[in-house]
Amino acid sequence: MSIFDTHCHYNLEPLQTNWQSHLKKAQKEGVSASMIVGTNAETSAVALQQAAQSSTLFASIGFHPGFFMDKSQSYPSDQADKDSLLEETLTLIDQELKKLITMTSTTPSAIGEIGLDYYRLRSKGIKREVVSHIQKEAFKMQLAFAEKNSLPVLLHIRDQETRTTNTAYEDALTLISESRPKKFVLHCASGPLEYIQAAIDMGAYVGFDGNITYTNASHLRDILSITPPERILVETDAPYLAPQEYRGQVCEPWMIRKTASYLETQCNVDISQVYENSFLFFDIDKNHIQ
Repeated sequence: MSIFDTHCHYNLEPLQTNWQSHLKKAQKEGVSASMIVGTNAETSAVALQQAAQSSTLFASIGFHPGFFMDKSQSYPSDQADKDSLLEETLTLIDQELKKLITMTSTTPSAIGEIGLDYYRLRSKGIKREVVSHIQKEAFKMQLAFAEKNSLPVLLHIRDQETRTTNTAYEDALTLISESRPKKFVLHCASGPLEYIQAAIDMGAYVGFDGNITYTNASHLRDILSITPPERILVETDAPYLAPQEYRGQVCEPWMIRKTASYLETQCNVDISQVYENSFLFFDIDKNHIQ
């Protein structure tokens, strides 16, 4: 069984210190290619540096929506201060992305993970207003950057399950419909089935992680059931979301084999097709890794 781990973090601890040993372990379990995903300027730079060391590794660069939560700790109420914070943030993103895309001999294979995350935000209030606005504007900027550089996009979209209005899912669909990225994947897909279906209708691929193996993950299996076979990708999100057998532990990249086996045996997913889907999504020639 050959596997392309389309979303992992060799660039984050506790994996980063001994990332080569984790990679070798994953390769022994059939992982023949991996996409190392950035979450800010620093981790994106590490992803590029790691990918430069192996033909089986590829890198994605971008600013995770959680980054803007950190940037907005003061939550200004004055409009001039809000505008100033937004301008400062967008200028930083623009400068860092331009720097990253030319910093090494390794060319990024995607932009991400980017998106919207309102999970820890209240439905109303100044924090919600400021953070969600910055996230949306940063999302639009990074989608435009991906379009300019003809790169696919890895999307992190998350919100509270009980929230039904003004959700990250609704906002994401609006912004995706406006920008129409070349290709995009719903990384670690979550959210209402209506949102998933709408995204698929726009061309989305859907990424499934170790949490689909959890006994209480029936909703994720429902998402899988409406995803066309040619749009399914498999991910670890290592060091997060270890499969059921290792739930609560650090997710090591080799554990994607457990997720792939679960999809194959319990959900009738053709893992060989998922492997092909991965190369098509990133427009990577399989001969590159052989």
